[in-house]
Amino acid sequence: MKLAVRGALDQALQALRANRLPEAERFARAAVAASLRSAVAHNLLGVVLDRSGLFDAALAEFNTAISLDRNFVSARNNLGRALAGRGRTPEAIAEFERVLKIDPAHQQAHYNLGALYAESGDFQKASDHFGRARASAPEDPQLALAFLNVAYRAGRASEADSAADFVERAVAKDSRALFTLATALAQNERYERAARLFAKVNETRPRTFEVLYNLGVALYNIDRNDEAVRSLAEAADLNPAPAETHFRLGVIASERKDHANAVQEFKHAAEREPKRAEYHYMLGREYFRVGFWEGSIDEYTRAIELEPKQAAYVLARANSYYRKGEWNASADDYEAAAALDPKIENLDYLLGYAHRAAGNFTRAREYLERFLARNPDNVDALGSLGYVAIEQGRFDEAETPLKRALALAPDNVPVLYDYARLAIKRRDYPEAADRLQKVIARNPTHTQAHYQLFLAYSRLKQPEKAQAQLSEFKRLEALEKQVKQERILDERLRTQQMLGQPPQQ
Repeated sequence: MKLAVRGALDQALQALRANRLPEAERFARAAVAASLRSAVAHNLLGVVLDRSGLFDAALAEFNTAISLDRNFVSARNNLGRALAGRGRTPEAIAEFERVLKIDPAHQQAHYNLGALYAESGDFQKASDHFGRARASAPEDPQLALAFLNVAYRAGRASEADSAADFVERAVAKDSRALFTLATALAQNERYERAARLFAKVNETRPRTFEVLYNLGVALYNIDRNDEAVRSLAEAADLNPAPAETHFRLGVIASERKDHANAVQEFKHAAEREPKRAEYHYMLGREYFRVGFWEGSIDEYTRAIELEPKQAAYVLARANSYYRKGEWNASADDYEAAAALDPKIENLDYLLGYAHRAAGNFTRAREYLERFLARNPDNVDALGSLGYVAIEQGRFDEAETPLKRALALAPDNVPVLYDYARLAIKRRDYPEAADRLQKVIARNPTHTQAHYQLFLAYSRLKQPEKAQAQLSEFKRLEALEKQVKQERILDERLRTQQMLGQPPQQ
């Protein structure tokens, strides 16, 4: 009978190793039938059933094997692996711990526990168990690689570096293994070493997309951007399909303020993966940087549609609406961003400015006062509160924040100008003229200050001075119109370039 059981077990093992699962199950069941109390036979049948996807039946066989031999560590380890494979992590951990109580040096149990703790983010425990697994096979590079992957995250950098040294020596002639090591090092922000290894792999496996892409990313992370661009561009030439390559090239171009190339690369990335909100966001940010407000709003809107709870995207669109002059839309987005993330820095300040620009002075006052309660010495907010009070006709209330702002920043031109406007509103023309002269002394091209000074001199019956200010106002206004027209033309041409359109005649 024992010979029959052994023969059936041997045949089952041979079939299992050849992945002939139906045949392996037949022989394993024959072994169990020949010896119902054979823990080994039940364990092997459990392995075959587990490999065949018959999970419940496999668990039953492993438990039967354990009931026949409580110290059968292979069955317990197999039970733990089966539980882990189905996401029953706490039960799996408990089973592996039972294995270690029986055999504290059991390599597979330590390895399996290391993998489970790594998945759960407990890198200290993971590195402990991988380290113990490695102790029983110190010359195994795969165990060393598993250890270093979690040891870096556990703060055991010197041990991880030593493990990396060992792996590099052990697999020095295996380019694929070196690539795996380099990838692990890059994932753990050891970019200098990772770049060296990726370059070494590239010497033996030249012009491979996977190697060139990872080499480019590693080089970027150590600020060797010229080399990074060459590697990433070569990777994109070999395989232009992956969006991430174009995204990386866009990031580098953006950092170099090469906006035209950044736009093109971000567009390539978004075209290839249109459901990646980050790609649309970065394209929108690039459009914003060159003053193409409509483009930035469109891309931020796509990003928001894909990730509506991302406050940063809503905040970015609010800024674009503000710069485009759509202040009510800007205020609405600032409100939406505040609802998503009340901790956004200076959000009350932004809301105050947006409502001020939109003419919603009551709301503007509310937000500015709230901001000033926490930042009482913010000159811009004090000046804006004074501006709002002037626009609401609350002249006495305007005096306090404007004087406070000037005490903090006597040369602040916008505040000086509003302080002068306050005197105009109060019909205190001598004081207004004096204040406006201070504005012009600090900014001779302040067009509106010249116009307000013209009004003040007119009221003071000083026609020659009034005429001089009116002439200067008209000259500056004409220059502003010319500059504005040139800016519009420049923006139109830049937009056409960004969109790949031919210039309009």
